Amino acid sequence: MTRLIIFNLILILLSSCSGKEKKEVYNPKAVELNSKGIKLMKKSDMDSALIRFDEAIAMDKTYYLPHSNKIGIYISKKEFDKALVESEMVVQLKPDLAEAWNFTGMLHDGLGDSLSAKKCYQKSIDLFDQRITDSQNKEKLFANRLQRAFCLILIGKEKEGKEEMKKLQSEKPNDLVTEQFLQMNKRDFINEIFKKE
Repeated sequence: MTRLIIFNLILILLSSCSGKEKKEVYNPKAVELNSKGIKLMKKSDMDSALIRFDEAIAMDKTYYLPHSNKIGIYISKKEFDKALVESEMVVQLKPDLAEAWNFTGMLHDGLGDSLSAKKCYQKSIDLFDQRITDSQNKEKLFANRLQRAFCLILIGKEKEGKEEMKKLQSEKPNDLVTEQFLQMNKRDFINEIFKKE
C-alpha cells in the first residue's frame, strides 16, 4: 500500500466519521472557509490552505474539521509536532471521534511517546466498542469492526486484530482495504506516516 493511499484513508476517517448520529451545526462562514482550504489543498497550495483553515477556526472555535485538515498538511510538511497539536485539538473538540483518538495515538507512537499512544488507542477501541454495540449504528458495523481491529494491532494485540480482520475478509472477500490491512503490521502503519521520501 502506498503512502498516499494510507494518508488519504486517514484523512477520510478523520473528516467523515462521527461517533454519534446527531448533526452538528457550525458557523456557515467557517464551513465555507474550510471548503476553500480543501480546494487549495487539492491544488497543493498548502500555505494558503492553512490560512483558510485558521480563518475557519477563528470563525468557529468548535469546528473540528479545519484542525483535521491541518493535520494532513503538517504531515506532508513533516511537521509532526504541529500535526500532533492539531490532532489533540480534534479529540478535544470531538471526543467521541474514535478515528481521531486512533490517529493521535499513531502520532504519539511515531514521536516516541508509547504511553500516550496506548491511552489513545484504548480510548479509540472503547469508542468503537460503543459503536459496534449501538443498535442504531448497524449500517456502519463493518467499518467500525475493521477500524477496531486496526486499533487492536496498534495497541499491540496484533493476533487479535488480524483474526478479526480475517473474519471481516471472509464476510466481504472483495474488500481491498481489509486485504491491505492484513498485509501490514503496526510498524508499517506508523512508518507510512513518518516515512522520509
